[in-house]
Amino acid sequence: MRKLVAPFATLLLTCVAGLTFSAPAHAASQAPQAEVAEVAAVCPDVCATVYEPVRCRFSDGSTATFSNKCFAMVHACKRGIQIVHCARI
Repeated sequence: MRKLVAPFATLLLTCVAGLTFSAPAHAASQAPQAEVAEVAAVCPDVCATVYEPVRCRFSDGSTATFSNKCFAMVHACKRGIQIVHCARI
């Protein structure tokens, strides 16, 4: 049973990596799509599935909760924004 549960738990944690995301009303004025696409091409997209939840605030004013800080950094990189602050939850 344990051999079956561990892979399922890992898959489940991977699926819920970006638990929530809330963007402010002015988020529509972000960088043009072409620039975001170029930045996203060089961003890493693989993170360990270690569950150490963090809530982060970004330079565009949005906040989001992630399963670990790596996922927060990927999120910021792909959107061309910076992490202002992250706290363990």
